[in-house]
Amino acid sequence: MKKIKNIILKQGFHSLSGAEVKSFTVESLAEKLAISKKTIYEYFPSKEILIKRIVDYRMKSLIGEFKQILNQETDSISQLSKIREHNIKLVNKISLQKLIYLKLRYPKIWEIIEEYRLDRKNIYNQIFTLAEEQGYLKKGLDPLVCATIYMNIFNSIFQPDFMNDNNLSIRDTIEHFQYMICGFFNDKGADKYIRDKG
Repeated sequence: MKKIKNIILKQGFHSLSGAEVKSFTVESLAEKLAISKKTIYEYFPSKEILIKRIVDYRMKSLIGEFKQILNQETDSISQLSKIREHNIKLVNKISLQKLIYLKLRYPKIWEIIEEYRLDRKNIYNQIFTLAEEQGYLKKGLDPLVCATIYMNIFNSIFQPDFMNDNNLSIRDTIEHFQYMICGFFNDKGADKYIRDKG
């Protein structure tokens, strides 16, 4: 039962990221999975609940992927670089228009995305704490404060309406935002971050 549910959620994310949210249908998802609509509705009673669970499933997976990066990389700058690369791969699959539509049409689902983005503060706190231990963080900076500021700037900038109103692409926004991160680091940390970025 759980296996079928996870298959539906995983394929649902691929379908949502590959098509317009408004054209996403339970029928097309059922067809891709070679199951009946009725089977999907047994697990998810409405399209909105299905989309909500897909987003929740993907956000939980994303947090797991970030934690895996933290476990695999022992260098804080490498951790930031890998997470940046991961974010870029993810956003290359999703258009700004999809995000705008999702935020406007499904505000409760958008709240889930916002919640998960704020939860990542703990991940960034681990990274900034490690950066301090490894001698990359500027002296006198508190890792938790850095993580809090980082996540709040991130959440303010990476709003579909902000990027759309300012004619910014998601990719360009990420690229420019990443240079702002260098301000948290001393010369050693900033140089390594720039080298890792290249």
